[in-house]
Amino acid sequence: MVIVQIIEIVERIAMNNFVKYILGLVVAISMVACNSDIVYENSVRVANPIWHADSVARFEIDIVDTTLDYQSGILICNSGDYIYQNLWLFVTEIAPDSTITCDTIQYFLADNYGRWLGSGIGSLYTNIYYYKEDLHYSQEGVYIYEIRQGMRDEELKGIVNMGMQILRKKE
Repeated sequence: MVIVQIIEIVERIAMNNFVKYILGLVVAISMVACNSDIVYENSVRVANPIWHADSVARFEIDIVDTTLDYQSGILICNSGDYIYQNLWLFVTEIAPDSTITCDTIQYFLADNYGRWLGSGIGSLYTNIYYYKEDLHYSQEGVYIYEIRQGMRDEELKGIVNMGMQILRKKE
């Protein structure tokens, strides 16, 4: 597989983390770029990477077809510097009519032995976690998703990137 060969080449070459991040992002985007079921996909980079408790990853998604069913995913990219096995998130959805729905969710980034989950290049690991698999939007318009880290740390180190993906659900 071409992607595996690319990853092997990258791991053999001594690169800095920024170049690894960019290359990983390009590979991830190219893997999903051919998927016509993607309605929305975006990510934001966490500065330094330190995710402050009051920082918000915000995604605005314009839904034009309320007859379809969707599923949503949350993309998390962490570095090997992340010190926890799990990650708690506070997710707020604001509908076009200003209805607010809040969720608290937990995702595991490592297994019980400390091995990182997901795909990785160098010391960066990327996971897409399905947030809502049976999602039906009742209104057309812009839905806003706000994601905050729900860990007890004021400054959470090791989360590099946070993203949101909306897919048309396959029948």
